Amino acid sequence: MKTGANIGTNGAQGLQNGRGISIFRHLNPNRMSSLLKKIRQYFSAKAPIPPVSSPDEFPVDENMFNNYSFVIGSLFTYFNDLPADHKVRFVNRVHHFKNTKKFHFIGLEEKDDISTLVSAAAIQVTFGLKNYLLTYFKDIYVLADAYKMENDNELYIGHVAPEGVYLSWRHFNYGYSNKSDNINVAVHEMSHALLYNNFFAQYGIDSNFRMNYEKFSTTTGPILADVVTKRRSYLRSYAFSNLHEFWAVSVEAFFVNPKGLKENMPELFEALCRVLNQDPSTRNKILRMELSE
Repeated sequence: MKTGANIGTNGAQGLQNGRGISIFRHLNPNRMSSLLKKIRQYFSAKAPIPPVSSPDEFPVDENMFNNYSFVIGSLFTYFNDLPADHKVRFVNRVHHFKNTKKFHFIGLEEKDDISTLVSAAAIQVTFGLKNYLLTYFKDIYVLADAYKMENDNELYIGHVAPEGVYLSWRHFNYGYSNKSDNINVAVHEMSHALLYNNFFAQYGIDSNFRMNYEKFSTTTGPILADVVTKRRSYLRSYAFSNLHEFWAVSVEAFFVNPKGLKENMPELFEALCRVLNQDPSTRNKILRMELSE
């Protein structure tokens, strides 16, 4: 699921207008069987050997917890809103996630805080799930700014490919500091990675997520039809490029402004609550604890 937002002269405006490039760009969202086949072919040819089992998850000590909390809390209001026991759970997951990935820094100085914050973005999306490690993806590439790929003149701020997850650090920070436009590239790309990991990888699958996403994908038809009829939507236009961008853009809005999404698209909000087993508008976030343990 290789996605990216196209940045014009005004980066924020380019994102808001939903300009983007995608291998799914010309696919009809309703042709799911053809779409899934293309994705499987795209990844399976390049899929790495399944990794050995991940190291056991051990709780961090008090000093590490305080250090993690300081770094994460400096940018994530989501984390700051959690009750104390959920903060411990969140930090433990961030620590474990970070230690199962290899971070590559391109055009910027290597910093552990960056690895921590990128890991926190993944945990935010997967906090309500049992299997949260996105096991297929072993490498995460953090670039200083928007970037181009080989044989492609478009500028990207993030994409997911067989070899890893790519993020622009500049736009990562933009996503967590600006909450007025429902744009968060880290949440967007981690949502794509989560979807791939559960439907096209051979390991690290969360059965409850998979079951609820299948239900989610069958309920988006009326939502899309309503948008076509009204010719407007709370979601930015890039969401309607294809079903997978609809998913990722919806998850962005779900976390950036949950109350806004709930007020404007309540059916979509409730569907996302079920899929991700959390409600970001509440303090506890997680809806059914037994599904995340």
